Amino acid sequence: MNAYKLKFYSSFHIDSGTVVDGPSETFIHSDTLFSALVSAARKFYGDDVGLKFLQPNSVILSSAFPYYKNELFLPKPLHFYPENLKEYEMIKVFKKAKFLSKDHLQNILSNKEINEEYFNNDYILDGCWRTVKNLTSKNKKEDEEEDKIFRVQEVPHIVMDRITNQTQIFYKSEVYFNKNAGLWFIAEVENDLLQKFETVLRFLGDEGLGADRTTGKGLFEVEKISDFSLSNNTDADYFYLLSLYSPTKEEFQQIDPRKSFYDFTIRGGWVSNNTLNRKNLRMFVEGSVLSIKNKQRPVGCIHKVLAKNDYPNDLKYDIYRSGQGIFIPIAGGINVND
Repeated sequence: MNAYKLKFYSSFHIDSGTVVDGPSETFIHSDTLFSALVSAARKFYGDDVGLKFLQPNSVILSSAFPYYKNELFLPKPLHFYPENLKEYEMIKVFKKAKFLSKDHLQNILSNKEINEEYFNNDYILDGCWRTVKNLTSKNKKEDEEEDKIFRVQEVPHIVMDRITNQTQIFYKSEVYFNKNAGLWFIAEVENDLLQKFETVLRFLGDEGLGADRTTGKGLFEVEKISDFSLSNNTDADYFYLLSLYSPTKEEFQQIDPRKSFYDFTIRGGWVSNNTLNRKNLRMFVEGSVLSIKNKQRPVGCIHKVLAKNDYPNDLKYDIYRSGQGIFIPIAGGINVND
């Protein structure tokens, strides 16, 4: 299991949902990151390596979540709560968190209490629940900066009607990260592909992610996280999801919905530099906690969402969406039915 930080040189815009130029995501879903890497692999190495990335289990990615300084954040597990989450004020703070620090998460998933000190708004920063108290204008030293992970800014753009030559202003949201912040993700890559994968990832950083890459948006630097690990319980009752996930038919039959805690999202959107719309897929979201009857870790599958043969004048190759998921086996945890 390898992990990488993406430190952005510029802002990025990644469409949320199926709306073009709508609100931007503030993190990157696993299927978006996977598709960008496959495209970069084709461009850098050629179709042969791109096809190797598309083989089942060859490259499996988590979504890319925020990091700040030395803290890595992961999605809040759905309906799993700290053991000592009882007081109303504590619950209010916990509900504000969309992402949890790695330390907080591992305490929750191992059914340990979290010190009551952390149930305070001073530890919530841009939706991330920290183990370090935020520096604010009230408690920072004169030469220190206030803590901030990212900001979202509406940027004006101009579009021109090709027939009438009339111009119209529209606004697009862009995400700007603090100099000490960015996104990070986990990758499970076959050994013989790892070197090429890391080369392609650095190449993608020079190409950019998201919209308006030709104007320098979405560029990033890659840093490999050394000695990365997550607690991995071999006697698992549940599997905690760090990516989007589309199960195979056999895997779907092994999910126990009565004991699982999950939500879905619809993934669609347009092909880059094209007017073709990908087939929509319903996928499990990050933070889902699934009970698997046979206790075998799920993997998921990759879907072909557009076929080159159906659009020979528009596509150079088939378009895929990855529903392969990264799961962490866990035992314990608190949920709303306990």
